[in-house]
Amino acid sequence: MQISPHTCPRRTLPALLAAVLMACLLSWAGGAAAHAAPGDGSVSDPNIAYVGRWDTSSGSAAVPHWTGAYLQTGFTGTTVKVRARNAVNFYASVDGGPDVFHAGVRGTVNLTPRPLSPGTHTLRLTYRSGDTVFQGLVLDPGARTVAAGAPAGLVEFVGDSITAGALTDRLALDSYAWKTGERLGMRHTQIARSGYCLVARSGCAGLSGQFFRTASTGGANWDFSRYRADAVVINLGTNDIGHGVSGAAFQSAYTSFLRDVRAKYPSAHLFAVQTLKKRYVGQTRAAVGARNSAGDARVHFVDTTGWLTDGTHYEDGNGHPNEAGHTRFAERLAPVVRSRLGSGATVKAAAPGQPGDPNIKFVGRWDTRSSTAYTPYWAGAYYRTGFTGRTVKLKQRGTIDLWARIDNGPVRFFNDVKGTVNLTPSALSPGNHTLQVNYQVVAGSYKGDAVFQGLVLDSGATTFAPPAPAKLVEFVGDSITVGTTTSQNARTAYGWLIGERLGVEHTQIAQGGACLVAAADGCVGLERQFTKLNPNAATPDWNFSRYRADAVVINLGTNDVGHGVSAAQFQSAYSSLLRKVRAAYPQAWILALETFRGRFVPQTEAAVKAAVAGGDARVSFVDTTGWLGSGDLTDSVHPNDRGHRVIADRLAPVIAGRIGA
Repeated sequence: MQISPHTCPRRTLPALLAAVLMACLLSWAGGAAAHAAPGDGSVSDPNIAYVGRWDTSSGSAAVPHWTGAYLQTGFTGTTVKVRARNAVNFYASVDGGPDVFHAGVRGTVNLTPRPLSPGTHTLRLTYRSGDTVFQGLVLDPGARTVAAGAPAGLVEFVGDSITAGALTDRLALDSYAWKTGERLGMRHTQIARSGYCLVARSGCAGLSGQFFRTASTGGANWDFSRYRADAVVINLGTNDIGHGVSGAAFQSAYTSFLRDVRAKYPSAHLFAVQTLKKRYVGQTRAAVGARNSAGDARVHFVDTTGWLTDGTHYEDGNGHPNEAGHTRFAERLAPVVRSRLGSGATVKAAAPGQPGDPNIKFVGRWDTRSSTAYTPYWAGAYYRTGFTGRTVKLKQRGTIDLWARIDNGPVRFFNDVKGTVNLTPSALSPGNHTLQVNYQVVAGSYKGDAVFQGLVLDSGATTFAPPAPAKLVEFVGDSITVGTTTSQNARTAYGWLIGERLGVEHTQIAQGGACLVAAADGCVGLERQFTKLNPNAATPDWNFSRYRADAVVINLGTNDVGHGVSAAQFQSAYSSLLRKVRAAYPQAWILALETFRGRFVPQTEAAVKAAVAGGDARVSFVDTTGWLGSGDLTDSVHPNDRGHRVIADRLAPVIAGRIGA
């Protein structure tokens, strides 16, 4: 049976079962070697987070490219060792302590010559030089890794020897880039190398092209879906002048580079830094101005005049700061970046269990602008964390209905609770535990106060980041996607069920009564609101660098018929939504569902075909004819619990076949 890559056709039951089996076999065959068991400390252990441009394709050796790449993880037990293939120099920090330098080591290197106290610890490993190949960790018998709490935000620094920290004692770790990232409390990468220019010339590699490669040399393209930057700081031009680059050539290349970086990071703030030696200042400003005039308001020029002082902050006469100079640079740069990112950058991690605690994973579109209260606006948002101790309580501002699940046990419903809510009326056994909480959807007549104000833990207890799925599926729709009329709303809707079944993170960008097209009578149009933090507000925009979707499932059109939307309007808006989703998630599969009532089907199919014809091969139409029977509906429109399970049974294999989940 030949299956079109752009349409998921009707299938008989035997054909469907065969397709599901084949998808599972392909998924197993392609993923068995690439995914190790969580907690084993191997290169493929999903609890090990690689920050920067790492090649992990072999499954047995991870190689960092560019300077300043690092890995981090948590682990249990009292010791940790790292396997090194050949002689290498690296820095290791345990439990947030000093970066200890290990020079010329090889084989199995003990990072804890003095055993730690029993419990959960953290490790950060940064390679400096030599055979920079990570071959895995060795833990105590019975110990395991755990996902370390990693900040959600990432700032990328692009530059030459100055950004790489040349001439300082610790190179990348002493550079302003590393120091700025740490000061902001963000993950950070340094796409930098000594001697590099912006414009490629004989004897000088040009970062206007090499930035897009996996390594500082070579032509292999980097997969930008591996991470998304919230901010990119560019400090280039110091070396170009010595290689005969004219002002006009520099300005043209800088303008093009800003445009090309924007294509890779649609939501990031881009900062063009005036070089410390004040080279090509006018041309850098002009490049920023050109991008602003083109409608890109998230590009900024950074004037560094007076930041560093000759004789105090420089290592030599060629513009290389000393350690004090890099520190001063970071002190001046961090507030500039922070002022643009707002709540996306924090100076210091919050206390365990409080809003801002990096060990609490907020999934979905949460408003985190307040440091004391986080608010979810769309359906299906939830948070997960690990915690130690025997009890956990939740601080709630006002009355709300919520569901809580501890240690993957049964889901417990808490009705009309507020204040300090005890989620463990029966104390747990001592040790590590996990918690997942989601709130009742606030919409229509239900006006609960869905605001997270923090957790209350036992004395001496703390949080830790639980293992996190690597992939995410976003479901866009109306009351059907919300789960209206089911027993637990969003939690018993097909989107949530599919996410849990596939073992992926999941979001429901859905609202009861929503249309695709914003109607004159007030129907909320998701073509317009998809890019927003709040479905019922024109601003602010959602920051799409907060998470990356691997698949987006759109189920819209059921309500538009009742609001006077024409077929032409619908098709045009659907095409527009597909473009917006693609801009937000360049690598995602987009699945356009036929509405279960069969509304605007030709227009939905036409929008998909137009996207494919325009070069987007990762868009598919999903034919849902016959999926639901009369016994699967609460009324003539909304599926009941069984109906949502039926949808999940049909749709989950389709998604899995696309993303390999």
